[in-house]
Amino acid sequence: MRLTKQDYKGGYVRVKVEHGDDLWVLRSVIMPGDTVSGSTERRIKVGNAKEEKSNVVRKRVRLSIAVEKVDYSADGGTLRVLGSITDGPEDVPRGEHHSFVLEPGSEIGITKLEWPGYLIGKLKSATKLDSALLVLLFDREEAKLYGVTRRGVEELARLKGKVAKKDFSDQQAKNFYKELVEMLQSHDSRGDYAHIVCGAPAFWKEYLEKELPPELKKKSVMTTISAVERTAIRELLGRPEVTKLLAESTTLRELKQAEDALEALGRDKLAYGEKEVAEAVNTGNAAIVLVTEHEIAKRREKGNFHKLEELLKTAEKTRGEVHVLSSDEAMSKIDPLGGVVATKRW
Repeated sequence: MRLTKQDYKGGYVRVKVEHGDDLWVLRSVIMPGDTVSGSTERRIKVGNAKEEKSNVVRKRVRLSIAVEKVDYSADGGTLRVLGSITDGPEDVPRGEHHSFVLEPGSEIGITKLEWPGYLIGKLKSATKLDSALLVLLFDREEAKLYGVTRRGVEELARLKGKVAKKDFSDQQAKNFYKELVEMLQSHDSRGDYAHIVCGAPAFWKEYLEKELPPELKKKSVMTTISAVERTAIRELLGRPEVTKLLAESTTLRELKQAEDALEALGRDKLAYGEKEVAEAVNTGNAAIVLVTEHEIAKRREKGNFHKLEELLKTAEKTRGEVHVLSSDEAMSKIDPLGGVVATKRW
């Protein structure tokens, strides 16, 4: 995403969508009550509106709409922003409904009465390189490959060795690691993956490293895990080899934030649920507030998001950090706690 104009005090920003994942971000930034403006296509009647034979043509115009609904389509790779027209050419009636269909290449303006810090941070974070990662967990007999993107963690492939451990000869081992390399090459070529993280128990990672071609080796990080299970991705978060990649991956960063919150829960340093979080925020005891997009969406549907939004603004005013979790992995840890938690200062 590219910010082509920023005037947060004036309530206006203009953004250009560069990647499909940018739509994933904008779906939670654009809210009912906002104004969205830009170039769009509109069906317009040509000729006297009373005439039966007046023609209807599609014309590109600049419009502004008061947002009423935001629909995201992962399959179609589009974001549809629906609302009523507030400004545009004279031949476009005010108050009629219109929808902006956003996709890579679209550029729109977003106006809010106020831009809270957590949404500004979300936009700015989306403008930075947010590289997808390939994560390979393996030992000498099995392997699981995951893609880590802004949307979450997805299992991409599994591979099993053809023999039992006691019969695992050197040649068979080499063939298995070559299969792993082929699997990595295949999936790396399908997506824009900046890094590959390979985790294995004991010293198995050394055997794979020997088989990696130069183009994969230079973008790969090797680390140690306890078992070839999805839960081992959590282990990766604390490894020094992987820590430097966290800044480039929203999903891993959010996972780390959620894990830290659960650790604080074990030390009785976590407020969870709206009532407890509000108490921590209002007493200045909230150091970090996490809220899930699921909770925000639920509040929007019920029409009571304003109360939560005010709570988040208060947290920022009392020098607390506010982070909106959007990846499925991170949200799955915080949603059971009420969708909003706060790490306490004391």
